Amino acid sequence: MKRSKIKSLFIIFIIYGISIVGSLYLYKFLPINDNNFENILLKLFICDIVATLIVFIGSLIFDNSSIYDPYWSVAPVVLCIGFINIVNNVNAYSIIIVSLVILWSIRLTTNCIYNFQNLMHQDWRYQMYKESNPKTYWIISLFGFHLMPTLVVFIALVPCFMFIINVGTTLETIPTAMTIVSFAVILTAIIIETIADIELIKFKNIASNNGLVMDTKLRKISRHPNYFGECLFWFGLFLAYYSFPNSNLLLVTSPLIVFLLFEFISIPMMDKHELERKPAYKEYMEKTNPMLPFFPPHNEK
Repeated sequence: MKRSKIKSLFIIFIIYGISIVGSLYLYKFLPINDNNFENILLKLFICDIVATLIVFIGSLIFDNSSIYDPYWSVAPVVLCIGFINIVNNVNAYSIIIVSLVILWSIRLTTNCIYNFQNLMHQDWRYQMYKESNPKTYWIISLFGFHLMPTLVVFIALVPCFMFIINVGTTLETIPTAMTIVSFAVILTAIIIETIADIELIKFKNIASNNGLVMDTKLRKISRHPNYFGECLFWFGLFLAYYSFPNSNLLLVTSPLIVFLLFEFISIPMMDKHELERKPAYKEYMEKTNPMLPFFPPHNEK
């Protein structure tokens, strides 16, 4: 069963179904009133952690941390739909932003499913840690590969929650021109990620490209355009909230945390992996920015 992609995906679907239903059931019985924004966030966060732990148990049972990979894109949809239902502030603007989150999720989840092989295969990053830390691997997986990304995504979603609960409810939260701009930024981010996905798939599908560095199209100006699009997406959610006159600039830390995760953890790990596999990657690194497609290195040829 673990060797079949369809059966493996069905197992993951069951695990996620249990985690979603379980967390929704838990929300109703948490002894915390839904009488203010902070309490709602706390209850959602507790449910998010519990859902993550259920997925972790699934990862443990099937000895595969990659089971968690779709959580990054699935959880925000569940949280946003749950939140808009709790606060009952349904209007054109709150529907638009939730719809954009759903569109982003569909793109990322589809890409995840496309690249997924079966439960016998685990992402090379997890496998690397498993081989180098066999005795403590599942502790690392729990806190580093499951709970940490869950925390990052939840923090990054806070501006979206604040936008949903406030948009259109008072004169201070009437959408502005910047609100429309923020929606355009979010959509642009999704388009960039989609194009980057398609370009990479086409490149890998050409057998003669095996072992070569893709340094054309979007990857000519950014080594990791998907990460750039991802950061732009979360910044767009913050920008939507910040379009309110009385918004708090400190919430820019929400998308900043995502940026720091990619800049100092994901990208260095990816670059090191590519350097070990492709000697030409060193030259590519010297002439191409890690993520932001602006101001290329001065030593560009």
